[in-house]
Amino acid sequence: MPLQHIPADVGADAQFLDTSVPRKGLYDYIIVGGGTAGCVLASRLTEDPTISVLLLERGGVHDTFTMRCPLLSSSYAQGKHPSVRWNSTPLTAANGRVLEILTGTVLGGASRFNSMLYTRGSPAQYDEWRRQGRVGWSYADLEPYFIKSENAVSTSGYYHGSEGPWSNRHFDKFLFSSFPHAVKAAQDLGISYTDDVNAPEGPCVSCAKIPVTLTSDGKRLSTFDAFLPPSITTQRQRLTICTDTLVTKIDFDVGGVQPVASGVFFKPYESTPKEQPFYARAKKEIIVCCGAIETPHLLLLSGIGAKDHLTKHGIKVIKDLPGVGRNLQDHVGTTITYKVPLSDTFHALESSLTRALTEFLNYLIRGRGLFTNPSVQVSIFAKSDNLGDDAEPSVEETNRETFPDIEIMPIPHECTYVTSQKSQGFFSFICVPLQPKSSGTVELFSHNPHANPKVDLGFFTREGDIEVVRKAVRLAMALGERMRTNGYQMENHLIPAGDSDEQLDVFIRQNVRTTYHYASSCRMAQEHDTVPGVVDDELRVHGVSRLRIADASIFPDVVATHLQAPVVMVAEKCADMLKKTWSATN
Repeated sequence: MPLQHIPADVGADAQFLDTSVPRKGLYDYIIVGGGTAGCVLASRLTEDPTISVLLLERGGVHDTFTMRCPLLSSSYAQGKHPSVRWNSTPLTAANGRVLEILTGTVLGGASRFNSMLYTRGSPAQYDEWRRQGRVGWSYADLEPYFIKSENAVSTSGYYHGSEGPWSNRHFDKFLFSSFPHAVKAAQDLGISYTDDVNAPEGPCVSCAKIPVTLTSDGKRLSTFDAFLPPSITTQRQRLTICTDTLVTKIDFDVGGVQPVASGVFFKPYESTPKEQPFYARAKKEIIVCCGAIETPHLLLLSGIGAKDHLTKHGIKVIKDLPGVGRNLQDHVGTTITYKVPLSDTFHALESSLTRALTEFLNYLIRGRGLFTNPSVQVSIFAKSDNLGDDAEPSVEETNRETFPDIEIMPIPHECTYVTSQKSQGFFSFICVPLQPKSSGTVELFSHNPHANPKVDLGFFTREGDIEVVRKAVRLAMALGERMRTNGYQMENHLIPAGDSDEQLDVFIRQNVRTTYHYASSCRMAQEHDTVPGVVDDELRVHGVSRLRIADASIFPDVVATHLQAPVVMVAEKCADMLKKTWSATN
């Protein structure tokens, strides 16, 4: 059941939002999507007590012990966490494999069940956006928005925040011996160790300790918890939150020079397609924060997208905007796995009731231990151009104009979606190319808003990507060999049959996975750019008025890091843009 301080759902809370009495359903801003970005935006906009905001989220609140406990709420441990899952289209460049698509259905979105990693990415990538013409999007422009939301507990410096609502911290110590062994292996290969992955002057190539968004007593700190706690939702009388609510369409007034986003149609998430929707109007703007899969889906349903595609599905064209749903990017993952001592892995919790109870009590009493989900405590970042045939970096790059295109995550469990032997421990390296050239698409299956969109991830469809993954896998294998040489007990389990390009390519195509880092499907660029854009530098959708997007879909290219911190930065920046626009208008 949802908490009492949040309206239950559209069916119980918003019956008054009827098209026959539109004034009762009139808000300054309507935010569609209460995920990682939407919670931030709703909180910031309602800091002004005169501003009214309607936040519509298709999922529920789910404020339970399970969802606050990092391990139990993670996708690794909980098969039925609040999300929608369906299959991608077959990957033409990866043996026709079909991968899982996952989108969150809960206030706070993916920040309620992800790995909690707080990484901003390299300043060089944001500076590259500015060089491409994205005014206001250099690292110097964006750093204040990272700082604004942040309360950095374990690190300090001019580039960190200490007064924001969203805390991040390091784990007190390495909870698995595989982590220090991985650090030592990286150092043996010439990769330096750093305590602060978010230091803007840090090296491009590094082995970095990774902070997580965790409270001092070991609870997950999602954007829902940080930005919409009871102290805010109970006091801000002009903030209305409707959960379990499906927005079916954005409404436009089309009589002027260009279409104006004026309202939204929505209904209970569990409703049937034939049920009549409710309606609410926006006095100022509508902001879509549904993520890189569902944001283009909603735009297409609303008549914004490629004309031919909309016409095919019988949807009235509001704006012919071919970039909608194009350039979908994700970080491809390829996993190599070793058998290791059971006691040094998460699998010990599955095989030993005594170990599980001991760890659970440690968590309940002290907020420490494996139930805080220390699955990624360090990560290795590298530059493929800097790796020789022996996988060893030839030079440690510190040039601020470069940023890594490889991340290797050491993880003390199996990461292949294959059911493990409960009596065996596993250790994995997930090898990730951070700057993919390939892209896919988000398209309509039908005009039915209850249907999931058709998603083509497009992995390896552009030349160069598999070469980067090949180098990443070689580096991971070199790390594994060095760990074994240094005395860590590990036995090959799932690794390439050999080191040739052909053998590696076969392994990669057979074992490719998503990391759920969907981005760039409504990219920020000019409308008629080589890769067509959907929003301008102010996050306004091209060709229509009073409609913006604030989520990972607007990244010109997927950021070369984990996404939640950059997404929160976008929401913070969007809130300031809206305040500036409408204070000037008023």
